[in-house]
Amino acid sequence: MNKQRTGLLLATGVLVLTLAGCGNHVGSQQTSESSSSTSLIAKRSRTKVSAQGMTPQQAVSLVTAYAGNRYGGQWARVAKQARQSQLVVNLYPTDRYRLSDNGQGMAYEVTANGQVTGLIYTIDRDDDVVIYQNAKNGQAAKKLATVTKSAMADYINQHGQGDLVNQLAKSAQVVDKSGAASSDSNGSATNQHDRVTGKYGNKGPFDVPGDMRGTWYSADYDDNSTMTISDHRMIIDGDTVSLYHQDPQYAADNERPSADLIEATKHWGRTQYFHTDNGTWLNVQGWFQGAGDGTSYMVKTENINGKPVKVLVVGEGAENWVSAVYYPTKTMAQQQADQKYDDLHYQDDDE
Repeated sequence: MNKQRTGLLLATGVLVLTLAGCGNHVGSQQTSESSSSTSLIAKRSRTKVSAQGMTPQQAVSLVTAYAGNRYGGQWARVAKQARQSQLVVNLYPTDRYRLSDNGQGMAYEVTANGQVTGLIYTIDRDDDVVIYQNAKNGQAAKKLATVTKSAMADYINQHGQGDLVNQLAKSAQVVDKSGAASSDSNGSATNQHDRVTGKYGNKGPFDVPGDMRGTWYSADYDDNSTMTISDHRMIIDGDTVSLYHQDPQYAADNERPSADLIEATKHWGRTQYFHTDNGTWLNVQGWFQGAGDGTSYMVKTENINGKPVKVLVVGEGAENWVSAVYYPTKTMAQQQADQKYDDLHYQDDDE
C-alpha cells in the first residue's frame, strides 16, 4: 500500500498546529534585526517548562513569552498586556500575509484580547517556529527568527520565565479563523464558507471532532509527515483541503463533472462518518470522487511505553486498512515508526 500521503491525493484533484510537540534538530537562527529585550517581562521563578506534549494553549504561551522576552518591543508589550487580560491567538491561512515562507500553511496571529498587532508566527516544514512582526496593512512581514520549540523552552527556563508561560496559558484562547470574515469587491463582509455554501452541492462546512484537532506527526514508511487539523480544514504536509457536507443528489446528477467543476472544487473534501467494529471513522473523499473509498481518520488510545496516548489512525482501501499512525509529537512519531498495534486492522493481517 502506498504511503498515506499518496492516498490523500483526492481523485478529483490535489488534497491538498494548534500546536503539539516539538522538534529538536534545528537550532535557533537569529537575524541581525533581532535584539534581546533589556528587561524580563516577569519576575524570575524556578518553574520549568518542557516543549514536549504541550497543549495548544501552552504552546502559544511559550512562543509569546519567548518572543516578548527575547525581542522586546511590540512582542513585549503584547505579552505584558496578555498577562493582565487574555492571550488570544487567531489562526489564519498564511496567504493572508506577505511572508518569506508560508510554512505549513497556517499563521498564528498573537493578540491581547483580540487587538490586531501585526505579530504572527508560522510553523515550517521542520516543525520549527518562524517569528514575524509588522504583518499587516499589506506590507511584507519582518522576519525575526526561526527557532525550535525546545530552544524556546530552554531560553524560558534559563531566564526564569516559566511562571509567565503558565500564567498566560491559564486563560489563553486559540481561535480558528481560517474561514473568517473578509471584504469582497463591494466592501461587504463575507465568510469563506458562506461564499461556497450552496455551490456545486455544498451544504456547508463539516465540524471536525474536537479530539481530532491539532497537529499530528508520523514517521511510518520512512516518510516524515505532518498533519494539522482545525475546525473545518486539514493541512497535510502543506497541502490543504476544506471539509464540507455534500448534497448526495448533486453528486448523483454529476457523475461526469466538467474540468471547470473539478478545478473549482479541487480543494474540497466531502466528509461523513462510518462505523466499524473498532470505532467510528471520519471519511474524506474528493468532491466528485467515484472510484475508491477515500481516506478515513479515527482517534484511538494506545499504550505507549506504559502510558495511554491518543493517536490519529489513518485508514484506506476496501477494508479500511491502517496505512499510517500519527502521534502528538514528532519525537514519539520517530520512536514509534512502523509500530503495529493489536487492536488495529492492517492489510498484512489478511495475507
